[in-house]
Amino acid sequence: MHALIDTLDTLDTLDTRDAIIIPGGAHLPPPIDALAQLTAHATITNATCTQLVRSRYNVRTKQTDVTELATLIRTHGLLQNLVGYRQMVDGIATSIIEVVAGGRRLAAIGHLIERGDLPHDFAIPLLIVTEDEAIELSLAENLGRADMHPADLYVAMQAMIDHGRAIEDVALRFELEVTTVKRYLKLANVAPRLIGLYRDGVLNFEHMMALALVDDHAAQQQAWDSLPAHSRHPYDLRRLLTAQKINTQTDRVARFVGVRSFEAAGGTVERDLFSRDNTGYISDAVLLDKLALDKLAKQAKQLRKDGVAWVELVPRADHADLSAFGRVRSTTGELSEADRQAADALQAQIAALDERIDDACDGDNEALAETLDAERDALCAKRDAVLARRTSVPHPDDAALAGAVLYLDHDGKPVVLRDVIRPADVARRASAAKGAAAMPAESKRVRRDHSDRLTLELTSQRTLGLQAEMMDQPDTALAYLTYTLMRSVLLPHHGVGTASLSKISLGMATLADNSTDSAAGVALAQRREQLLARLSDAAQNGQNGQGGWLAWLQAQPQPVVLELLAFCVAASLDATLEREKDSPDFVALGKALKLDMTKWWRATAASYFDHVPRECTVKVVTEAVSATAAVPLEKLPKKAAAEAAERAVADAGWLPAMLRTA
Repeated sequence: MHALIDTLDTLDTLDTRDAIIIPGGAHLPPPIDALAQLTAHATITNATCTQLVRSRYNVRTKQTDVTELATLIRTHGLLQNLVGYRQMVDGIATSIIEVVAGGRRLAAIGHLIERGDLPHDFAIPLLIVTEDEAIELSLAENLGRADMHPADLYVAMQAMIDHGRAIEDVALRFELEVTTVKRYLKLANVAPRLIGLYRDGVLNFEHMMALALVDDHAAQQQAWDSLPAHSRHPYDLRRLLTAQKINTQTDRVARFVGVRSFEAAGGTVERDLFSRDNTGYISDAVLLDKLALDKLAKQAKQLRKDGVAWVELVPRADHADLSAFGRVRSTTGELSEADRQAADALQAQIAALDERIDDACDGDNEALAETLDAERDALCAKRDAVLARRTSVPHPDDAALAGAVLYLDHDGKPVVLRDVIRPADVARRASAAKGAAAMPAESKRVRRDHSDRLTLELTSQRTLGLQAEMMDQPDTALAYLTYTLMRSVLLPHHGVGTASLSKISLGMATLADNSTDSAAGVALAQRREQLLARLSDAAQNGQNGQGGWLAWLQAQPQPVVLELLAFCVAASLDATLEREKDSPDFVALGKALKLDMTKWWRATAASYFDHVPRECTVKVVTEAVSATAAVPLEKLPKKAAAEAAERAVADAGWLPAMLRTA
């Protein structure tokens, strides 16, 4: 409550009959009679720091930092006196004065004396009151005191600058960094209307920092007013105020040119004094780009001296810009005669090994297949080393068109993209490359998971599965028979007559050995016996040319005929393959029959895992169960791994691709 202290300091000159005029012109009745009674015995005196102690009656009990206050006292003097009372011991006054108002000022003076900024006998003015009066005066000093609003500080410092003070002088007087003073002045330059909103609590300090990015009051107010009340975030204000400006920290061209060079060329940089990296903003993009091109032109001149036919300057090139330039094609030179003969000999050995590897896979001899694979890899490495001796040379049609693009990366560093062709020349150059490589470099042979023998066994099982489902679906059998006949009769010359799986010539599918022992094979055999048993003796006896079966069929109801038709069409199906490949006809018919091969086949060691490489076994368990379940199989012997895989996928319903219809 500085007003009260000022009143106490000037008590002797105040006429208690005068009224007090407060802002706004209102008058208060004279309170000085009460004040005079309170301080009737008060006197003004001076004391040294050693004579003063903080009173227990001081209402401010929280200790705060006094560094800033000490600086103000050192540079501007003690502007307010302290208030205290004489210490009493056994009713006798001592030389010690207890301070009830001005405890922070006392601590700051003590700090200055310790630093040597003030003498030990520095005279401190005090208003001496009685101990009874001290408590009330301490409370009175602090009750009405209001902290200064930050905006008051900004405006006050701007006023000092306006009255001729230098920024460095202000910083020195208040022991502040020069940058701090500049920040205060930036905040003071915010539009007065917006500073008023800051005082009223509508804006906060983050808003003020964003608005201070520009000096234009109209731009500040436009940015604030253009945003809805719920979206007036500091980030949005900063975005609006810098939308048309170039960030010196993030823009690659600005980083390449450099702030000093830009300013030396007459450019202006608006600095964000509140950013950690002293970010600046450039408005003159034309000048910035000119400086960048001038700087890049010096590097382009050196490239042309080095033999580059042309250099395109594209400082802000993006992926699309660079993709528009074509690349110079290259051709592979010829091998020497000795190298060609060596490569041919190695290729012949690789081909021979391929045949031996296939035979080993078909014979389930995985150990031999792995050994041969290793031999093949070694031969491929030797052959590739021979082929690598061929040199790459520029295509003769492109050499005259080649040049370079000089651009800046995201960090503002120059990058040279060589051996490119201008977009206009790309459309005109020849499309076909000459001088193709003399020999394809086939390096790694892909080992098949399924040998030809296993392929036949698996496709035999799917054939039996189709047959077993077909014999119980007369409607589908009739439709499929008609479909097959239509393809052969209606479109005989379109190459589609042989695509059906049904062999109307009555030829039977050649199945793998022991495949008829499967569940589907047994079901088909049982149905055949049942159908034969239902034929009458007359039909059986007349089957060799006397029309017994035909006459018998004509006498049967249609369901019986369709049942026989379904079995016969089923028996004619053939979905076997000798080498694995896609089978769209099997998939189509399987979907029509709603075939689920898990009903007729499951993966066991004997039916599958004994006949595939260990890598395939691990892959299957990973797919059907999990990668964790497959890990132990990698270190097991092949036989043990096959048995473990059978147990792992027992309930998974896994099928190889050749048996899937979806």
